[in-house]
Amino acid sequence: MTSSHLGLSFLNQGPILVRAHRIDTYAVHVDDGLLTRPGSLLTDVLDRLDSPDVVIAVDTGAAEHHLGAVTAAVLSTGRPFQVVPVPAGEASKSPDGLRDLIGALHRHRASRRTLLLAVGGGMVCDLATTAAAVYMRGIPYALLPTTVLAQVDAAIGGKGGLDDNGAKNLLGAFHHPAAVFVDPLLTGTLPERHVRNGLAEVIKVALIDDPDLVNALEQHPDRLPTGQALTGIVRAAIAAKLRLLAADPFEQGDLRRLLNLGHCIGHPYEAATGYQVLHGEAVAVGMAVAAAHAHLTDVATLAERDRILGLLDAYRLPSALPEAMRELTWEGMDTVRRVRGGPLHLVLPRTPGNCTVTDDIDRTSYDKAVSELAARP
Repeated sequence: MTSSHLGLSFLNQGPILVRAHRIDTYAVHVDDGLLTRPGSLLTDVLDRLDSPDVVIAVDTGAAEHHLGAVTAAVLSTGRPFQVVPVPAGEASKSPDGLRDLIGALHRHRASRRTLLLAVGGGMVCDLATTAAAVYMRGIPYALLPTTVLAQVDAAIGGKGGLDDNGAKNLLGAFHHPAAVFVDPLLTGTLPERHVRNGLAEVIKVALIDDPDLVNALEQHPDRLPTGQALTGIVRAAIAAKLRLLAADPFEQGDLRRLLNLGHCIGHPYEAATGYQVLHGEAVAVGMAVAAAHAHLTDVATLAERDRILGLLDAYRLPSALPEAMRELTWEGMDTVRRVRGGPLHLVLPRTPGNCTVTDDIDRTSYDKAVSELAARP
């Protein structure tokens, strides 16, 4: 019997085209005091997923302040749970850290319906996202970010990345969470430097998409927003980032590429310091160099450059690349070019809410921008 007799004659007519579409819908809850409520939001998520149990992956730095409230919330759902401590620090955001977390999930007999609840900063959000994507070919997870940076960046967008031997995001995955719980009050335990670190990402997304948010940030010079002011700023920053991701959350399209403002230079600078500067601090320097280059190439006016630098100054964020880091940062930028097999796609700010992407920056222009910033009083 031939294949045509079986109705399978298509086997000899070229490839079979498969169109796979997936739409994920999940809630990002933003409110003060989410952990003080008896787990009702978490119960709703567990009921919807029909999850029988929970594994809590908690950054050991966050555990000191928040694990008691988290376990109380999970207890109120009536589900059994296990706690997996994740050592604080970027070393855990690595293949070794992924192996350890997957091993813990296996030891605790996590199933395909177990909810992985990640609690902590950007490191544990990235790690949990990646682990949830690959363990048993995908399990549900939820994020409870406890730093400003994680609340406006790492926990938003459904992607995780791991580093190895200086290679940024060498491993990773897109895997959307079941829910994200953002409680700005949790950031009250952070040192001031870490709050400012997160606000650098708020400034970044505001410059890209939300001039009203820039105006709001300018109303808090020389002091940090707290309480409802901080909650409003965090909510606006999340909304702005999600608008940029909405059109194409997986591909590196024009809108998503704008989110690299400050990163093309910030990432290599961060690596060049051996990660002694915080991520947001490095991004602030990257934004400053981009603003200086935008002015020098007539993309932006001097007044707009100064407005951006003034905003960074107001939040006591660095706005100049240290001379000792100039060459090492450039070498790191060259490494990024080689990895990508092409230009950096440097994002330049014109005015708040209006950025443009240029292919790259050459060494002469880079030096001019860095020197201009160093000469500021």
